[in-house]
Formats: sequence, C-alpha cells, structure tokens
Amino acid sequence: MSRTATSRSTARTVLLTGAVMASGSWLLLLTGCGPDCQATCNRLYQESECNIQSPGATRDALVTRCNQECEGALETPGEVGDYQPNEYTPANESVTLENDKMAATWMDCVSATSCELLNDGYCAPVW
Repeated sequence: MSRTATSRSTARTVLLTGAVMASGSWLLLLTGCGPDCQATCNRLYQESECNIQSPGATRDALVTRCNQECEGALETPGEVGDYQPNEYTPANESVTLENDKMAATWMDCVSATSCELLNDGYCAPVW
C-alpha cells in the first residue's frame, strides 16, 4: 500500500472513531452503563436516597408511577425538543416525558443534581 493510501486509511479510521465516540453516550445508555429508570426513581423517592415526598402519595406509589412514566417514554423514539430539565420548573407547570431522548436527558439530570434541587423544581418531572 502506498504512503498516500495509508494516510487516507488512517484519516478515515480517525474520523470513524471520532463519530463513534461522539455517539458513545447514547450507546452507553442503551447498554446499561448510564442511569436507568429504576435507579433514577429509587434515587428520587427512597429513604436512603433523596426521600422526596408528595402529599397524599405513598413512597411505593411514587416509585411505581415514576418507573411507568420513564419506561413508557423509553418505548417512544423522539427528540428532546425544548425540554430543559436543568432549568427550574414551577410546581404549577406539568412536564411529561414523551420519548426516549427526553427520558435519557431526565435520568442524567436526576443523577447529577443534588436532592435539594430535585425537591425544589429541577429535573422535572418529579411527582
């Protein structure tokens, strides 16, 4: 193989490697290396974690609803759109996880945010 052909091959390999690495965060989520619905919901509502409570709802009911909403969203492909869980959401605004990318963004937010902020309107929805 000529030196020019080798350089082109190396350049293609570098570009392909960069593209794979750029999409790696989604691949990690899909293979189970990122947060999942169960871990996220447990972080929100378990006593040993953030212990977020909602008037009139049991801890079990909150965890169940959280898991259902999260897993339901993961079944629908879509885009994040204008959903920004890292921004404060007033309690009177309802947020619904509509698709897989919204759910992934939400799980990452819950994983990276302090319990105090989660309880104060960040990473919506928190039921």
